[in-house]
Amino acid sequence: MSKFENSIYKKLWDSQEGKLISVQILQNPDLIHSNHTFWKQKFRVGSQIIQADPKGKTSFKAEMRQIEKFGMMDLRAPLGDSQTAEYGNAAFYTGVVPDFISKGYVETAMEREYKEELFEQFGDAELIRAFANDFLQPALDSANQTLSNMAAQIMSKGYIIYNFGDGIKAPLLKADIPTENFLKAGTKAWTAADCKLLDQVRKIYKDVQEHLGMTIPMQLEITRNMWINVWLKNAQVLELIRYYASLNNVLFPEVFEADTDMAMNAIEKSPLSHDLPKIVIVEESQNNNGTTVHGWDDNTAVLRPLGYAGEVIRTNILDEKIYKKYGSSAIIRNFAPALNGVALLMNTTINNGNLKEWHSDLMMSAIPALDEFLYHFIIDTTQTSVNTF
Repeated sequence: MSKFENSIYKKLWDSQEGKLISVQILQNPDLIHSNHTFWKQKFRVGSQIIQADPKGKTSFKAEMRQIEKFGMMDLRAPLGDSQTAEYGNAAFYTGVVPDFISKGYVETAMEREYKEELFEQFGDAELIRAFANDFLQPALDSANQTLSNMAAQIMSKGYIIYNFGDGIKAPLLKADIPTENFLKAGTKAWTAADCKLLDQVRKIYKDVQEHLGMTIPMQLEITRNMWINVWLKNAQVLELIRYYASLNNVLFPEVFEADTDMAMNAIEKSPLSHDLPKIVIVEESQNNNGTTVHGWDDNTAVLRPLGYAGEVIRTNILDEKIYKKYGSSAIIRNFAPALNGVALLMNTTINNGNLKEWHSDLMMSAIPALDEFLYHFIIDTTQTSVNTF
């Protein structure tokens, strides 16, 4: 029978194999589920790892180049040369990569003794599954929720203020979105009973394209609550649904409840669809100390180019470098990357008085940043205005 001293579970903390074993566990879909991953839908992980300065501070520059529009062609004599185009300066804003840590895991000597007894009965598989359920899954969920809330904030507000967890509360980042990119609903608030919602969205989209001086495929992002409580109850949307249903000999009563398929099909079939952005429904929520929070307000809509909104800016986590270089020889530490290199798992064996303890921590040094901020439009759907700009 295999002994606990040779178990995979023990090697997570005490062996050079710990890193490889941890990576295998973190990537095992039977043990770790992918939850709260709104941020992955909207942001790619940056390929470059930003280096920290000697004090551990990591500054970054979120940069994009403004697309220049050419006017009409120049008249020239035969064989005449072109004039060199004047390209705009690169637009950018700066920020600092923050550090985060999840709630930690501690296993005392008495708890380790109990684990050895469990190992004798059930083997490695149950110990590893329990560790994944008790710590790894909640810690990864915590990291995903943190990234998702920040992603929702920077997209729908243009800034990130971190007021969560039990540690420091602070403003973290402000994207350089032009002031004129913060728009209003149109002539009516979108919740108004007589709001011609599709017409107002079409006007905003057209005005934005003219403002930019070019046609960019764009998407309108709204929360699930706004879709259900505003769009699916809007009179113009309901009338459109009724009309296209009638073409298939389906007649709805004067009052009926629409669903997502009905609305999306009617909008896509309508000639209006050629003048509307793609409609994308946003779903994100997080648990902060037992309270459900959201980074995206239901009254906010975002009009922006199709595709990712930006990158998750990340840096090497200082703990790994410093502990490997200067850490106490009496303490054993294993490190393993998590979340595509955005987070870092640290398993530590330490002495606590006369007995050992086994700790695990998940750390992250990352923040989502917009890289299409010049073409990112945030709409307050409660405020009215005759003109878009």
